[in-house]
Amino acid sequence: MVRRIILIAMLLSIATPALATGPGFDCAKATRQIDKAICAWETVGSLDGRMADAFKVALAAQKSDAAIASVKANQKAWLAERDKRCGLNNVVPREGSEDGLGPKEFGQLMCLQAIYPQRIAQLMDIAASPLVPLDVRTVPVEPLQAAYPDDWQQAGYQALFSPDKSLMALGIEDSAGYIMQVWLYQPESGRLVAASPRTHKGAAEKPDDISELNSWSWGKDGRFYVRARRPKGEDGMFAAAMTGYGEVVDPPSDVTQEFAAADAAGQTLRHNSEIPEHKRPPGFDDDSYDEQKGGAFTAWAQNKGHGSFDLLAARDGDKEPRLITSGGWELRNFQFDPSGTRLFYNGEDGLVVTYPATGKTRRLKGTRGIAVEVRPITLSADGAVLVYWAVGSCTRDAADRIDPDTGDDVARRVCLAYLEPAERMLAVVSETPSATAGSAHADRWVGEWAGSGEGTITATIRRGTAKPDYLVIDLTIGVPGCSGAVTLYGKPNGSSVLGESYNPNDPSAPVCRVGLSLDGKDVLKTEVAGPCTSYHGASCGFDGSMTRRK
Repeated sequence: MVRRIILIAMLLSIATPALATGPGFDCAKATRQIDKAICAWETVGSLDGRMADAFKVALAAQKSDAAIASVKANQKAWLAERDKRCGLNNVVPREGSEDGLGPKEFGQLMCLQAIYPQRIAQLMDIAASPLVPLDVRTVPVEPLQAAYPDDWQQAGYQALFSPDKSLMALGIEDSAGYIMQVWLYQPESGRLVAASPRTHKGAAEKPDDISELNSWSWGKDGRFYVRARRPKGEDGMFAAAMTGYGEVVDPPSDVTQEFAAADAAGQTLRHNSEIPEHKRPPGFDDDSYDEQKGGAFTAWAQNKGHGSFDLLAARDGDKEPRLITSGGWELRNFQFDPSGTRLFYNGEDGLVVTYPATGKTRRLKGTRGIAVEVRPITLSADGAVLVYWAVGSCTRDAADRIDPDTGDDVARRVCLAYLEPAERMLAVVSETPSATAGSAHADRWVGEWAGSGEGTITATIRRGTAKPDYLVIDLTIGVPGCSGAVTLYGKPNGSSVLGESYNPNDPSAPVCRVGLSLDGKDVLKTEVAGPCTSYHGASCGFDGSMTRRK
């Protein structure tokens, strides 16, 4: 398939979300200094309102009085920690406010803005366990630093996988959003090599000067092909592999046909309103952008004006579109799983995945929020690998504590998150039929569990697809100042199982081990049996006791 290189206006400002435009409490009744400060600052007030909404969702997700009490106690403890850390007399004074604030008031503002996103992410994880990638890889930045010493940190990206996912073409955008050079990345080796020359920086002056790299495709011969425009000379085509690139005069017939078909399709583009109504999703019109098909669903960004967008999806036969979320220009960068199962987009608390069939939403573990800090780029054809760019790190999570006094790395990294199959994940978020009253659950292990230990602890357990005698266990812990999640695998032995994490990059590496046991009253107990510090903070662990939620 030929991928036409896309130019999109990347606006960094984001529209105020439709929900939680103010604090989650009555400002007219505020008497404490910190509450008045939250009400006085619009950004903090919005964060407090979003946290209140997330808290309500987390409570509604609990299925027992004990679990509800645990979430409430957890929230009370966090509020006390917020008041202590961000109290006016406890914050580090900050100079340089543009709002006329004194150093202490500015320090309090920075503290509050930094502490809320962490808590919102933790509450989202309590409501729905995060999607934990099987593996995360970071594209090396050293070649880009050498190639673009002045602007590599803020480069935009486009990407396209080879059919077997062994290689990925990575297009580097200039400040206007045009591709200025293409590289090949080999995940297995971690190598990144140039796959095309760089476009001419100024106006084309010579026959060999390239002004655009405007279309690309993978050939059946395993090589990557990109077409180059030369205003002063003849257009050309380059072929690339991990050994280098070169211009080709006679490309393979399959590549020639792909480009010809793409050119023909580009000449017959119509306005959305010109598409016959029976072929359009409900509500799809000329203010609809970036349509993507996935299974029986179509997803698109709906422009509401003034930089505000709705992300919508509709299944064949729907009479009304389904609202996924609301936000700003960043929603135009969504990525839809080809199966139609998962829709990835930028959220204020990291990358988010929504399952259109059920409406369930989860965070992608290892990502932070804010539109300018993380953005999806592409998905592999089978939906197994999500490519995104992130500021500073591919693994720093929104639920981790962020120090407002530490300067952030502002360089954009390209990240590859390897995901479990979409159909398996759909089973996790779909409603599980409950057992008949008075009868035992069909599978003692399978289901959703919630309880407490050093904090709120939840588990989602399912049978393996390839090995049904093994369990796949998503375990999550949340406690003020600490949260974590890990996916474990293990074969039950009677009423117990030893769950172990697995690193496909290094099978011999130390793994997280957690022992799980079921008693006669269907109480699930967990106890860490091995090093799990990579999956949670130093002050909390996965020890706890849970009861069945579903």
